[in-house]
Amino acid sequence: MDIKDNTLRGKQLLIMFAILAVINIISGVFNFYQNNVLTKYIDGEYDDDFIELLDSVSMIVGFMYLICFILTIIFFIRWFRRAYGNLIRLNINMEYEESGAVWGYFIPFVNWVRPIKTMKEIYLKLQDTLKNYDTNFIVNTDTSFIVAWWIVYLLNGLVGNYASRVMNRATDVEGFIEANNIYILSDFIDIISISLAVILVMKISKLELTLKNSDTSLSVIDQIGIKYE
Repeated sequence: MDIKDNTLRGKQLLIMFAILAVINIISGVFNFYQNNVLTKYIDGEYDDDFIELLDSVSMIVGFMYLICFILTIIFFIRWFRRAYGNLIRLNINMEYEESGAVWGYFIPFVNWVRPIKTMKEIYLKLQDTLKNYDTNFIVNTDTSFIVAWWIVYLLNGLVGNYASRVMNRATDVEGFIEANNIYILSDFIDIISISLAVILVMKISKLELTLKNSDTSLSVIDQIGIKYE
């Protein structure tokens, strides 16, 4: 049985969140600038060549975001799977199998509710386990930050999809400006979502570290991070 350290994966995920946030800031600032240029383009202050250059830059920024977003999802799933799986390997009764918890992020409709359930389960059962070995440990049952994280994440997806539809329907400068404004809003919401995700990962990582460092001979808690021979 392998009880594996999740510290490195947590740190890697936080780095990806930071990169994604920076790209969101760049995207938001660029879209704002592009809107100013498009507004002046209507008045004849910029030529078509410069507008086409901005379009190329916009595509590059969008591609950078897509790559970073995919990588962040991969790093998140790796971190989440180990966090959930370690609790199973500690013989803690969990609602789902490890693979079932992971697939909950990808199965249509199920992925609206299962991720928040499994994340709450990790947060609360980590604390319950710590309480079993340290009666002085205070269990915090407030999971509102998890709810907030998931709601904002879903909201950002909806706003981003709406922005894409508006952009695809745009046939004139005013239409592109409207789409850019929605993308700016999406970037702002995404930064909030990332901030909440960082709080989530840090809280759970702190509990995992506390669990790893627990000094007890009554369990395998102190063996987290060690591969059993």
